[in-house]
Amino acid sequence: AAYKCFSTQDEIAAFREQAKEAGTSTLFRSPWRDVAEADHPDLPYVVRLKAPKDGAISIADAVQGEVTWKAETLDDMVLLRSDSSPVYMLAVVVDDYDMGVTHVVRGDDHLANAARQSMIYTAMGWDLPTFAHIPLIH
Repeated sequence: AAYKCFSTQDEIAAFREQAKEAGTSTLFRSPWRDVAEADHPDLPYVVRLKAPKDGAISIADAVQGEVTWKAETLDDMVLLRSDSSPVYMLAVVVDDYDMGVTHVVRGDDHLANAARQSMIYTAMGWDLPTFAHIPLIH
């Protein structure tokens, strides 16, 4: 479900600039997504999680109801930086799972995080917690 991505920050920035100029999506899809490990260079890399290419990701939110994101709006997010340290999104899911968290209640400004976190839970084969995103002014 994850892969090594050797794209540099400069390459990603150039891709996004070209996409802006062309009026196309700036959502980065790594060219390394499906490259066999035997063909990997000996260069620094990040580890990315493969987002679905089509369809949608949905969660049942205890406050918001069914929330759905189209696959084309989700990129292959970075899980591990080039120094092998985990990004927040991975760390929080693993931490919640290890602690047995069953309910994640937070402000609705974090609703978009649920899509990314649900992809990690799914990739790991773990049950999703109950998500509840409440309005910031309540």
